[in-house]
Amino acid sequence: MKHGPLCPVLLWVCLAAGCAPQAAVREPVARQQLRARAVECLKRGVGYEYLPSVRTQAIESLQAEAPSQGLPYIRSALTDSHPAARFAACMALGTLRDAGSRPILTRMLNDPDDSVKAAAIYALHQLGETRHTARLAGYLRDHDDPYVRRNAALILGRLGEEGAVRLLAGVVNSKDDALHVQALESLALLGNEQARKQLAFTANSGRGWEEVFALTALAATEDPQYADLFRYKLENGDFQETRLAAARGLGELQVRKGLDLALAEALKGIRFNAPKRDAAHQDDPPENQIRRIRQMAALALGAIGDPGGLASLEQAMEDNSDPRTQVAAARAILRIVNRQGGRSLPFGGGPAGP
Repeated sequence: MKHGPLCPVLLWVCLAAGCAPQAAVREPVARQQLRARAVECLKRGVGYEYLPSVRTQAIESLQAEAPSQGLPYIRSALTDSHPAARFAACMALGTLRDAGSRPILTRMLNDPDDSVKAAAIYALHQLGETRHTARLAGYLRDHDDPYVRRNAALILGRLGEEGAVRLLAGVVNSKDDALHVQALESLALLGNEQARKQLAFTANSGRGWEEVFALTALAATEDPQYADLFRYKLENGDFQETRLAAARGLGELQVRKGLDLALAEALKGIRFNAPKRDAAHQDDPPENQIRRIRQMAALALGAIGDPGGLASLEQAMEDNSDPRTQVAAARAILRIVNRQGGRSLPFGGGPAGP
């Protein structure tokens, strides 16, 4: 079902004659307008009524790429009807250390959803209020709801506390596969070498979803020792999703070698429209394949940071066939434009790793 677009096309401002040469003026103006449209897309995403996942992604994207403009919208999501959006809002405000939200975050400790309570504990911990933090151990080990346990594992990885490693190690071999992978990812983020080695092994498992999970988790560590792994999977991965995850990993590291191939793979993915319809994919509808690959491609383009991806991302942001892809494209646009404002890019001749 198609809903109205999150990101309506805005009219471009025409420069008056007699100003500076077009080559010197048009580019900054166009980039500024594109950034404004991307921010507006994410703001609209926070209020998108049909899919909580869109609201959640928009909250996370504003926190990461436009925190000052997005802060009022993130705060407003604390009263969202869906716990996933409230959870994302608490996590975002904690990451931003938004002291102005402390009173309502304190009230969120009484939220009817325990995952939201756990996220509020995280946010308050980030603001220096640690007297509730010990409750996270109970959520992880003893809660009846597997979703709460998984979210507790995620939060403990974000806290960066030394004691979290011991707690996560206690559940990493859980029979709940989702808890296992979340604990493994959090341990890797906390610098646990055993978890990172296991992820590197899993990245060569030959099973698509496991490879994508492992590569994405390793990319989050931003550890340059995995550059060769990312390059190998980019060149030899059997699945397009694997290659896109590897492309994103190289982008996160910003090493020069392999970024040209990563860019080409991501540009191909953002235009993907050839889903498989064979028996092996009967439980993976074509629309799901298209959405998944385009979203992964958008995130890879954002990590790579090359402005050559902006035109394709702009087109994806304006395509209202799936709002989740629109949000991913908007986030990627902001990431590229924000990075350009801060330093040179490898493709622009600036400094980069080997």
